Amino acid sequence: MKKFLLVVLGIIAAIVAVANIGSIVALTLSAAAALFGWHHFRKSNSTIGRILWGIIMLVGVLTGISNIPAFIGLLAAAGAYYAWRKWKLNQLTNSNVIDADPFAKFEKQWNEFTK
Repeated sequence: MKKFLLVVLGIIAAIVAVANIGSIVALTLSAAAALFGWHHFRKSNSTIGRILWGIIMLVGVLTGISNIPAFIGLLAAAGAYYAWRKWKLNQLTNSNVIDADPFAKFEKQWNEFTK
């Protein structure tokens, strides 16, 4: 049952993340505009330059904050990654690989028995 819920969570999260890929790209562009504006705002020497770069930075920040579907898409991508990671971890721990040393379990049990 746990694996089934993990698969369902991963599939739903992946669908939501893919559906919101456009807003994630828009969030990336607005963050780039905000960082670009901040970088040039700090390097500008003139007052008019600082005002223009500040406006660009403000527009980038405001469009980034107002882009709620992108934040939902990022959370869904994180959920899909979490489900994938747990699935891989379960496959590694539940594999039917025989240990290299067949007597390791015997030695452990023998040490517990002799104590």
